[in-house]
Amino acid sequence: MVDYKKVPPDVYYSVKGLLVDDYILSQYPSFHESMFDSFEIVSIDGKISIYYYKDGTLKIEGDQSNPSYRRIIKRVNNLISKKDYI
Repeated sequence: MVDYKKVPPDVYYSVKGLLVDDYILSQYPSFHESMFDSFEIVSIDGKISIYYYKDGTLKIEGDQSNPSYRRIIKRVNNLISKKDYI
């Protein structure tokens, strides 16, 4: 799991837009009241879950051995500076 802290909404929507271009997103309801948005990406190598919380925390969960997960983390790190959001 990779956590980014205090990610502004506009940056989150840029991340989500980046993923929409390459993957099919399965939106699902945010069951926790502190959660703003959540969705999954299902690939043949496994699923990747993305959670965005009202406090600006962005979490990306997946299996480290999943090539799609590693590619997503790399692309997100290229879009936002991880040092600004740790």
